Amino acid sequence: MSEAPGYQKFFAELKRRKVFRVAAVYGAVAFVVLQVADILVPALHLPESFTTGIALLSILGFPIALVLAWAFDSTPSGLQRTDAATTGELEAILAQPPASRWPSGLLALAGVVALVVGGWLALSNRPATSVTSAGEDSAALASGVGAETVDSETDAPPSIAVLPFDNMSRDPETLPFTDGLHDDLLTQLSKIGSLKVISRTSVQEYRDSPKSIPEIGDELDVGYVLEGGVQRAGDQFRLNVQLIDAESEGHLWAEQYTGELTVAGIFAIQTEIATKIADELKAQLTEDQRESLARVPTQDLEAYEAYRRGMEYIREGYAEPTIRTADRFADLAIARDSTLAEAWALKSVAASSLYWFFYDRSDSITAASLAHARRALDLAPDLAYGHWALGAWHYRVNLDYDRALEEIDLALEGIPGEVDLHTLAGSVHRRNGEMEEAIVRYRYAAELDPRQAMAPYSVGETLSLLRRYGEAEPWFRRAIEIRPDFAFPYSFMASNRIRADGDTAGAREILEDMVSLGIYDQGLENGSYADLFRVQRDGVAMRREVENDPVYRNSQFFFEPGPYVAAWSWRIEGNETQARAAFDSARAIVEARLAEDPDDARYYSVLGVILAGLGRGDEAIASAKRGLDLMPPEVEAWRGTYRLRDLALVYAMTGRSGEAIEILQNLLVMPADFSVRDLRLDPYWDDLRGDPRFEALLARK
Repeated sequence: MSEAPGYQKFFAELKRRKVFRVAAVYGAVAFVVLQVADILVPALHLPESFTTGIALLSILGFPIALVLAWAFDSTPSGLQRTDAATTGELEAILAQPPASRWPSGLLALAGVVALVVGGWLALSNRPATSVTSAGEDSAALASGVGAETVDSETDAPPSIAVLPFDNMSRDPETLPFTDGLHDDLLTQLSKIGSLKVISRTSVQEYRDSPKSIPEIGDELDVGYVLEGGVQRAGDQFRLNVQLIDAESEGHLWAEQYTGELTVAGIFAIQTEIATKIADELKAQLTEDQRESLARVPTQDLEAYEAYRRGMEYIREGYAEPTIRTADRFADLAIARDSTLAEAWALKSVAASSLYWFFYDRSDSITAASLAHARRALDLAPDLAYGHWALGAWHYRVNLDYDRALEEIDLALEGIPGEVDLHTLAGSVHRRNGEMEEAIVRYRYAAELDPRQAMAPYSVGETLSLLRRYGEAEPWFRRAIEIRPDFAFPYSFMASNRIRADGDTAGAREILEDMVSLGIYDQGLENGSYADLFRVQRDGVAMRREVENDPVYRNSQFFFEPGPYVAAWSWRIEGNETQARAAFDSARAIVEARLAEDPDDARYYSVLGVILAGLGRGDEAIASAKRGLDLMPPEVEAWRGTYRLRDLALVYAMTGRSGEAIEILQNLLVMPADFSVRDLRLDPYWDDLRGDPRFEALLARK
């Protein structure tokens, strides 16, 4: 008998060492695991990267399994090294007929195929996270809020931008009426779930724009554009509209409408236009949507005008005068027509906004917000704006995020194209610890309103909480590009730089850009410079920043009196006498605030740090624990991490390093404005330096 070729001996050795069998079993099991993961990961709301990680580990583990199969054998005594083959063993295998010799090899090949196919399916099904595209999010959310049909090629709903109407009367006094018609039509179109309607903020910049329709369509990423002009004369008005294909500039439809200057007359024409647009774009209307379009909220034109003006102000921003002006317009509307449900909803949102932004923290304002929302829903049980108001109350006041999302989603059934609702939903998800869901909502809001800065800023903010700093910065820059006078993205991007890689010079450059624009003190969360100077250990600059400022930072996350910042500046310089004096001044300010509002977690947390600085350890720990009890991460996933950090700081300052380090370990695996770089740079943690457990934390990437 001639000697078998070398390759046959090699394959025989693979069979003897059970490598083929291991390959077959590994491939089959990996395929099943990957398919189960692809089903369970979305159902359990786990990060999308979870499935990807399993796929990569399965593929990388395959050659390791084969090497181990070659080297070791499973025996009744456990794993043992496989002995070298004898000539007889290999000859016995080679003597078998080919049909019975190599079935295990075929099974191994099938296992490899199963592993490759399963890995490819898992990796290819992961959604993109590009800063420039949210198409998949768009389609998913559109279908979730009532879209019946979408474009079969793009899997996205037809999209339209309604440009600001031309005031054909040329009378400045009629411009508010012209803008009101434009806003009302946008509101009507936002009720059609199978349309993507670009929000008012983004289309406003195209008023009197010299740009062509294709340019506008490309910038707003829409397929269609609606142009119109309004003429008002006496108790009549005329509205000319034309629907244009954004790519070809072809006119698909044009019409002239004449109506009476009454609420019923205005709504009748707007309903007809919205229905005609839906028909032209083959956007399916449900029966509920048709009823919503036909609803006339009031017969009193002045009441309706007051309500509409109030909505303009509530959408404008967070400043207290803006919110209170919206509330006054709601009052004017209700005085004219106390059954105008939308006006009661507006009053509710205004009240919860005053509470949320710390302009009025009274029990009366929270009770009023709830009562107004319920009044709106009593008058109109299916009113989307009523559910919006109730959802805002549960989010801002009641901290019941699941109930808030229920109400917001009910509102979105009625007005699925309302960008502010999608933004609000993102914020609720984020406070509920559902960061990936928040990002999806924010990205969709950014798509609906591509020239509005809040949504992209919020995407960046959320990515930063997940410590995905490289992904976050382009979103901050996008927000700044849209609105250079918006302070928040600058502040957060500066912090992002420090937390990512300790780039204090880059952070300072960003803050200087903000100062040069005169917007540093615009935001509700200034204090970025004090944070920068602290990690740079520049006590003089810290004191200069808070000079003659008894309340330096007051937001929903922080309450930091000026003397508190000064105390840390002295501590950095080793001047404990001055530090104690400043801490004592800060204590008086905080205790006065606590007397006014004994349920504010921020006051207890900062008071804990102050008392620790005064050497009153037991009181400090009790106060910081009280702050955490009032706002734990389990209740508020974002603000709660600050209360947890403050308790860790108190433990560090009072010599209880073990408890401090344990909290820091937990913080570093939670979504938070916190990173290893904070621990390395911030003098807050100087009391822990030299502790081996703390140094181990610093070694983390």
